[in-house]
Amino acid sequence: MKSLKPAAAAARGRKSRAEEKRAQLLRGAMAHWDLGVGGHGARHPLRQVGDSEFNVRADGPGAIPGARVAVMRSAYFDAGKELNVPGSAVTAFLRARDPSGKWNAALFAKRGGHDRVNCNLYSIGGVIGFEVHTDAGFVGVSFPASEIAATAWHDFAGRYDGQAIELICDGQVMARKLWKGGNLTQNTEPLLLGAETDAGKIVRAFTGEMEEAALWSRALSDSELSLLMRKKALKPDVHFAAPYASPIHYRPKVGRLADTIPFFWKGEYHIFYLRAIDKVPWEHIVSTDLVHWKELPTALVADGDANGPDGQNMFTGSVIERDGTFHIFYTGWNPRNPAGLEFVMHATSPDLLKWTKHPDDIFGPDGVLYADKQQRDFRDPYVFWNEPDKRYWMFLCTGSQTGVGVSSDLKKWELQKPLDANYAGLGTPECPDYFTIGGTHYLICSPTATSSTYARHAKEIRGPYLDPVSPAIDTPILYAAKRLFDGQRHVITGWIRDLGGERDGGGFEWGGTQCVPREVMAGPNGQLHFRSVPEATAVFTRTMLDLSRKPKLTLTPARWRYEGSALVGEASGAASQMTFAVPDNYLLECKAKLDERAVFTLAFRETEQAGSGYRLVLRPDKQEAEINGATFRYARKIALDPSQPIRIQAFVLGSIIECFINDAYAFSCRAYNHRRGRLGLSVAGGDVKVLSLSVRTDAARPGVRASSFGQECAVSGPHPRTESGG
Repeated sequence: MKSLKPAAAAARGRKSRAEEKRAQLLRGAMAHWDLGVGGHGARHPLRQVGDSEFNVRADGPGAIPGARVAVMRSAYFDAGKELNVPGSAVTAFLRARDPSGKWNAALFAKRGGHDRVNCNLYSIGGVIGFEVHTDAGFVGVSFPASEIAATAWHDFAGRYDGQAIELICDGQVMARKLWKGGNLTQNTEPLLLGAETDAGKIVRAFTGEMEEAALWSRALSDSELSLLMRKKALKPDVHFAAPYASPIHYRPKVGRLADTIPFFWKGEYHIFYLRAIDKVPWEHIVSTDLVHWKELPTALVADGDANGPDGQNMFTGSVIERDGTFHIFYTGWNPRNPAGLEFVMHATSPDLLKWTKHPDDIFGPDGVLYADKQQRDFRDPYVFWNEPDKRYWMFLCTGSQTGVGVSSDLKKWELQKPLDANYAGLGTPECPDYFTIGGTHYLICSPTATSSTYARHAKEIRGPYLDPVSPAIDTPILYAAKRLFDGQRHVITGWIRDLGGERDGGGFEWGGTQCVPREVMAGPNGQLHFRSVPEATAVFTRTMLDLSRKPKLTLTPARWRYEGSALVGEASGAASQMTFAVPDNYLLECKAKLDERAVFTLAFRETEQAGSGYRLVLRPDKQEAEINGATFRYARKIALDPSQPIRIQAFVLGSIIECFINDAYAFSCRAYNHRRGRLGLSVAGGDVKVLSLSVRTDAARPGVRASSFGQECAVSGPHPRTESGG
C-alpha cells in the first residue's frame, strides 16, 4: 500500500479533525438523527410512518461519498410531542434531496398551524422556507428553489436568535428578516421529519431522500454553521434579504394594517388605521399622491382604566371636521368592562396630530331600539353631515343591522331606528360608510359572514338598500374598505388580508397590507365601479413587454398568430395557450375582444409545475369572472358585453395580485406560494383577439433582468387544462 503524499495526508487529517468537530457539535444538539439508520440510537427515537427504505447509499448531485440515507415515498418520521424548543433562539438543520426537483412537501416541522409554530423548515410550490411563532407573532423567510440545483442534495438550516430570522442553504444565507420577537411558542404537536400538522391532521408527507437532521435551542454561530454544512465559511451576502417591497402598497414595519379610516384635508390624504398589535392603536399616515406615505405620530392608544371602555382595544370609527376642530369617533372594546363590551367614544384635535379623549361623551345602546347586553355589537361609528336634515348623522354596526344616531353638536346623540337594509344570512355589517353620487344613496359595509366588503344602493337615505348584480366590491381578500372624497373623486381603500403562515391555503388573518387605492364611480342599476387611481399606474414607467413590438412566436405550429398588431388565439374546441417571459413583479395592461362563448384566461407566475401560478378567468357568456389558484377560487357575477373589447389591468407585486376588469370590477388574491413564473394567455370555446398587451415595472426597481423579457414567447396547441385554467 502506497503512503499518502504529505499534502494529501495533511488534507485528510484536516478533514478528519473537521469531521470530529462536526460530530462534537451534533452531540451538543438537543436532538440529532442519523436518518440513514432511521434515527436508531438517538435520544429522541423516531417512529416511521409510510414507505421508507434505510441504509441506502446516497447518490445524485451533491451526494457525500459513502453516505447512507433514508429513501421516503410519501413517508415521514415522528419524534413525539414532547420536543419543544424553549427560549428565544433555535437552529433547525436538515440534509435532504428531492429528486423530482419540485420541493412541494413538508421537511422539518413542529407546528399545528401558523399560530402554533415552534419552528418549521418547509418547502411548498417550489419555495423553501423557515418560520417560527414568537411572543410578537408569526414570522417567516423563504427563497425560490429555482435559485439552487433543484434535484441535488442540500444542507438547509433555519436560524432565529431573538433579533432576526435567517434561512441558510449550503453555506449561503438565502433569506433574512429582522424580528425582535421574544420567546418561541410552545405546542403539543408532534415534531415531524417529512410532514407537518395542520388543524390536527398530519399532511404533506415527503417523497425524496433524507440523510441527517438536528435541532439546537440556540442560534449556531456562522463558523458552526459552516462546519455543519462542510463549508470553509458561511457566505453572509443575503440573496433574498428582505421580502419584495411594493412601490404602491403601504404596510407598517411591525404588525399588520387593519381597518382604514380615510380622511381628506387641504390637499392631503390622511389614513388613520388600526394596527394589528396588542391593544390595537389608531395609527396615522399621510400622502399627497396616494403612493408615498409619511408616518405620523400614533393618534390614539388604549390608555384608559384596565376595566374601562377602551382599556383593552380601540376599533374602527371615522374622522370629521367642524369649525376648525377635528373629531374622531371610535369604538371602545373591552370584555372586562362590566358596563358592556362596546361603546362609541369621542376624541378631538386642533391639528389632526394631538388628540384629546372626551370620556363624558361616551354612549352605548339604549336598550330600546338597540339591545343593551353585555356581549353586543355596537361599534364602527361613521359620522357625516346630513344637509337636508341639518344635523350630523352616525351609522353604526349594531348586530344584524345598521343603526342610526343623530346630533346637533357632535356631543349628545339620539339613537333612531336602523336603516332598512336586510342582512339576512350575511352576518354583522361591520365598518359602515355612506355617500351619494347623482342622487343615489350608497351604503358600504363588510358583512362578517361574507368576509367581503359590500356596496348597496337606495333612493332614500333610510333605504331600502338593495344589492346590485355584484354587491361585493372585490374578493374576500379585501376587507373593511372605506372611502373619502377629495373634492373631485371618491377614493376607497382597505386591507389585503394576510393568510396564515404566509401560504396560499392559510386561514384569513385580521389585517394585512393596504390595497391599491381605487377610484369609485357610479355604474348602471346601482352598481359601483372601481378602478386603480392613476397615481398608482404612473409609478410603472419601464416597459418590459409590448405586444405592438410583435415578440417572436416560437414552438410553432400552433393556433396563435399575428393579425396586424393584434394577437389572435383560435380555440374552437380544446384550450389553446401561450406564455411570455416577464419580470417577477409588474403592472399588466391588456385589451382583448372575445367570441361570445370564449373563455379567456390570464395566468400569472405560471411554471411547468402542475397547479402553479394564479389565473384570472373571464366568461362573458356566463357574465362571470374569477381569480383562482391551487388552494382557492373567488368567482362572482359581473356585467360583460361580448360585443366590446374587455380591458384588464393587473398589479402583480410580491405576494399581492390585484386585477381590474373594464375599470369596474376588482379581483384580488394573495400570491405567497409562487413568486415568479411566466405570463400565460389561454382561450377555450372560441377565439380571442388580443388588441394590446403591455408589462411595465417601476423604473426605480433594481435588478430587473430586462434582456430576456418581451423577446420570446412559447406557444402550445391543445392544452389539457379545464376552461377555468385550474
